[in-house]
Amino acid sequence: MYASEPRTTRRLPLEQLSLLAGMNVLGLTLSLLLVLPERTYELTILGSQANVVFTGPWLFAILLSVMTAAGVESIMRAHPRVHLSETPYTAIMWILPCLVVAGAALILPLFRDSAPFAFFTIAAAGLVLALVVIGEYLTVDLQDPAYAFARLGLNLAVYLAALALFVTIYAAKLRSILSAPMIGIAAALLALELLRASEADVRRTWLYAATVGLGLGEALWAMNYWNVNALLGGVVLLVVFYLLTGLAQQYLFGKLTWRTLVEFAVVILLVAFIVFRRVA
Repeated sequence: MYASEPRTTRRLPLEQLSLLAGMNVLGLTLSLLLVLPERTYELTILGSQANVVFTGPWLFAILLSVMTAAGVESIMRAHPRVHLSETPYTAIMWILPCLVVAGAALILPLFRDSAPFAFFTIAAAGLVLALVVIGEYLTVDLQDPAYAFARLGLNLAVYLAALALFVTIYAAKLRSILSAPMIGIAAALLALELLRASEADVRRTWLYAATVGLGLGEALWAMNYWNVNALLGGVVLLVVFYLLTGLAQQYLFGKLTWRTLVEFAVVILLVAFIVFRRVA
C-alpha cells in the first residue's frame, strides 16, 4: 500500500503529548476541588417522562473531552505519514482518549472524601491517556514496526472501555428509551476504533459501526426485561459487541468465510450455555 512512498522517520511528539496529559491532570484536579451546582431537565420522549440531571462532573467531562480531541488531532497531524490516511480517520482517533478523560471526570466524585484514591485515579488517567494517544499515533502508518503491538493494545483498551460502559449503563436500570440509545452510541463509537484498522472506505466504516450500535441498542432493549445483575448483563453485551464487530472486521478485511462463521457460532453457543447456567 505504501510501497511508492519513501520512508519517513516518525518521532513521537512528546512535548505535545506531555502538554495534553498535564492539562488533563490539571483539569481533573480542578474538577475534584470545585463543586458546581447541578440542573435537572425534564424531557418527554415518545410519551415517556424522563429526568436528565446535568452535574458539575458532566461539565468537566465535556470540557476535557473537547480539549483532548483538539490535542489528539494536533498530535496525529504531526505524524509524517498521516497524509496517507483519509482525513475522517483522524477524528476516530479522538474516541478512546476522550472516553478516558470523561470517564475519569465522572468517577472522581466517588473518591472526593478519599484523597489518596482520588489522586491515584487522576495520575492513572493521565498515564492511560498518554499510552492510548501513543497507541493511536503508532497506528497511523500500517507499515510501522510497532503497529501490531499498538493495535493489540488499542483493541484491548476498546473492549475494557466497552465492558465498563455497558456495565455502568446496564446497572443504572434506566428506561429503554434512554439506555438503548446510550448503549448504541457508545458501541458505535468504540466500533469505529476497531473497524478503522481495515482501512476501508470511511463511509463503509461508519455504516458498519452504526449497524453495530443499532444491534447493541436492540439487545439492551430486550435485556431490560431480563432480571440479571449488572456484571452479567455487561458481559453479555460485550460478547454481542465482540461478535458484531468481529464479523464486520472480517467482512471489511475480505476474510469472512464459513469457517469464520462457525467459529463465531461456537462462541455464541458457549456463552449462551454459561449465561443460562449462571442464571439457572
